[in-house]
Amino acid sequence: MKKNGFDRIVRVIISCVILVSMLGGYALADVIWTPDDDFYMAHSNECEYVNRDYYANGADGYTEVFSKPGGTSLGFADNGQLFHVQFSYKQGDETWFVVEYSEEGDKLIPRLDGEFKSGWIKYSETQLKFDGVSFDGVHSTEYKPYEGDYSELKDIQNIVAWTFPNSGESRGPIENIDENFQINSVYTDIDGVSWGFVTYYYAVKDFWVCISNPEDESLPAKDVPSPEFYTPEPGAEPQSSANDMTTVIVICVAAAVLCTAVVFAAVKKKKNVDTDK
Repeated sequence: MKKNGFDRIVRVIISCVILVSMLGGYALADVIWTPDDDFYMAHSNECEYVNRDYYANGADGYTEVFSKPGGTSLGFADNGQLFHVQFSYKQGDETWFVVEYSEEGDKLIPRLDGEFKSGWIKYSETQLKFDGVSFDGVHSTEYKPYEGDYSELKDIQNIVAWTFPNSGESRGPIENIDENFQINSVYTDIDGVSWGFVTYYYAVKDFWVCISNPEDESLPAKDVPSPEFYTPEPGAEPQSSANDMTTVIVICVAAAVLCTAVVFAAVKKKKNVDTDK
């Protein structure tokens, strides 16, 4: 009996471990990624969640990357480079984005799979990439409720998820949908093609499926606004806009020395006056 009781306890423990692991897996799917950045860690409660893509687009033809908002310069990224922005920080009238980057020669580029670092860029030197949120802002009044029975998607092995209708950007296939798959709204484009918006399906959030053609992963982009970038002047070299801390330190030291000299002179003069008395 003791052995049977012990076996039951072991089985309960194992079941609990499996259950916790499963729940943990679902929870991790919704965990928000946070950058490994000292300034962000110190000011995370002051940062705003963004989770969108921005092109580098500085007025001089490049975007400068800083160690922190208002910090030292780390280098420059050519306009047109696409950075993912997870969080922003407001400093005075300037909004800053934290990004991850890699080094390619003397240029900074969006992070690669190998070595990368974090830095900050100015919102004023970027351009938002047209995305699902942008599409929603333009077309949300054209959405209608889905009134079908999902027969168009029945027995489809790989339904393609898209960032937004006619984006040309696939998020990959979704295999074997079940009863939890739900289309929240429908958009019909100018060609009469129907698209369905799905809010959430097994950790995949906010995506569209082409109801009229659910399996075709080669659907091209149509009518997606093209970004326009500032270009550098011929032969121009990037010039840092960061404060020259060396000059500031020299000025501060010189001011301190001058103040000290004035104090010593005043004290010496006072001593001489007292001696003459």
